[in-house]
Amino acid sequence: MKTLFDSVDDLGAAMTFHRERQSVLAGNVANVDTPGYRPLDLERVDPQTAGTAALAATDPKHLQAGNLPDAVVSFGDGKDAGADGNAVSLERELAKIDANRVRYVASADLASRRLALLRYTAGDGS
Repeated sequence: MKTLFDSVDDLGAAMTFHRERQSVLAGNVANVDTPGYRPLDLERVDPQTAGTAALAATDPKHLQAGNLPDAVVSFGDGKDAGADGNAVSLERELAKIDANRVRYVASADLASRRLALLRYTAGDGS
């Protein structure tokens, strides 16, 4: 039974991550015409292997991933920047948004199924 509750918690964390990543990616699309803008992304970090040093802010200008302890904000490398210095590729960002949406929907569906299983079990199978 513990694994059922743990899996629901893990799926909830995944949904939170994908919701926050959607906001970051939407910001990239909103800044597609901003000169000098470098795209951001939110990446998951394994807390067991990365430790807390990966999220340490060594400069006051560093961005934090909010309340997501297993995520870090990363900047694009800027190598695909256009003449105005903007490195956002609309096609790439829209592909990331779509892939992120699919992962969110899959996590939500799995969480819903796990909760339905818990509801079924708690109701003695009725």
